[in-house]
Amino acid sequence: MIAMIEYVVFFGLIIVGIVFFVLDLRRPQPQTILVDQERLKCESPIERHLYDTLRILGYYVQTQVPCGKYRIDLALPAYKIAIECDGKAYHSTPEQKAHDRRKDAYLRKNGWKVLRYSGRMIYHDLPKVIAQIEKEIQN
Repeated sequence: MIAMIEYVVFFGLIIVGIVFFVLDLRRPQPQTILVDQERLKCESPIERHLYDTLRILGYYVQTQVPCGKYRIDLALPAYKIAIECDGKAYHSTPEQKAHDRRKDAYLRKNGWKVLRYSGRMIYHDLPKVIAQIEKEIQN
């Protein structure tokens, strides 16, 4: 009789363990959220828009890449392409345009191909922007 009770307790504990295991499997698991650290470094909506498009197309893109005293908005390092996204508010005065020319010259001197796009072009003619970038990749 005692042996019978031991078997019932033993198998009862096994069944309880299986029930808890199955219930745990059915419990919603917390989702892992992957954060794109490069995207977080984008400094403007136009940079994010172009960054997202290039990533969707499968390109490895780095953001805010240091080069001397300058930073490249978006870089395709495998092709040594620097992409500058120019918002009207930050690139329209003569001083800002002169700064952009100095930056472009410095980047070219350091081996980068420099492409500049206005926010308007990125938002309203993105296929043309992508075509130009892909043309540079082919060269």
